Amino acid sequence: MIAPFQPHLAALLGEQLASGTFSRVSLFGGDRYTLRMSTAIECARVLSCAHGGGEHCRCPSCTKFATLSYSDLVIVSQRDHRQRIEAALAAFLHDPNGPWRNRLIQTIRIPLLGFHPILLEEAGSALQNTAARAEGMNNLLYELTAEGVLERNRAEEYVRDLRKTLKDFYSGLPKSTTVSINQVRSIDSWVHQTNISGQLRFVILEGIEQTNVAARNALLKLLEEPPKGVYFFLISEHPSRIMPTILSRSRQYLFPPLSEENRRSFIASYGLTESNYDSLRSFFLTQSGVNIEESRLLVDRLLASLIEGRALDSRTIASITAEIEKTNSCEYVLSILGEAIAKSVLSRRYVAKAVALIDETYAAGLLYNQNQRFTFEALYYRLLEER
Repeated sequence: MIAPFQPHLAALLGEQLASGTFSRVSLFGGDRYTLRMSTAIECARVLSCAHGGGEHCRCPSCTKFATLSYSDLVIVSQRDHRQRIEAALAAFLHDPNGPWRNRLIQTIRIPLLGFHPILLEEAGSALQNTAARAEGMNNLLYELTAEGVLERNRAEEYVRDLRKTLKDFYSGLPKSTTVSINQVRSIDSWVHQTNISGQLRFVILEGIEQTNVAARNALLKLLEEPPKGVYFFLISEHPSRIMPTILSRSRQYLFPPLSEENRRSFIASYGLTESNYDSLRSFFLTQSGVNIEESRLLVDRLLASLIEGRALDSRTIASITAEIEKTNSCEYVLSILGEAIAKSVLSRRYVAKAVALIDETYAAGLLYNQNQRFTFEALYYRLLEER
């Protein structure tokens, strides 16, 4: 799956895996949508395989990795899960009996593995409740894994059930999905426990450059001498922001953006005939129902209002917020609004306040599962007040 899109890295990693020289701590750096997570999971599969990690191996370990049900795998991920899952659901509906069934299960299990039992030892009640919702999702995925040939109506039923359960799961996600000090402590305790099964253990941590000082220091101590049979994969968009001492303990790989040809090929793997997107971000957003062009037009109207310091009328605001809620585009609109404000003629002082307000609004919306219309309207008037 990786080689067609990142051939040079696939060849390098394949050689290291085959020769037994693969590092116990790897750092996969690069932009989003360069297959860093997919590559980390594939490397873990090959390392765990008893038969050399062939692409079509069906040994017990490889079978578990096909649906990320390998018990000694922990992932703490920070990414646009909703968009990726929606794209995977659409691909699954297009071909419910093809390879996209397992890839859908993998895509959903990535955020679920952030609620691995070993990460919940020091978790509060809110995370425990979300973990219970994750368990309900896992039960659905186990059912889907065990299904034989699926008729179209049965596949549609699964998609409806998954979306319903996902909605409840999303509402309970924590404010921050970066690696916390409690998670590092739990991982530290876990990897130093006696491993009765004898399986290799894998820890994939994404966005570590955004962790706080306490978590970074604890992670550094853990990476200084990884226990035998444990492999760490660190994933980062900004490796330069990571502590030099952590960098020195990892073997680094830079993932270049996919070429235009490979990007088209990757999108086509979702079973789509139309693959003419300017980026993978645009593809995933579109698959999740976001109208990119309309969203940018909305931001242009909002930005003009802020620059002029003149409020839009209530009917216009209601129309804008209704469109945002309908298309579930709040996250995207907030991100491009922040970018537009940062590039505008508005003062630096205002830009700093506005961007902070946007970040605060987005985080609060996730934490409290706030209504998108009310959230966005309140933000707009706060941005006007700061003018």
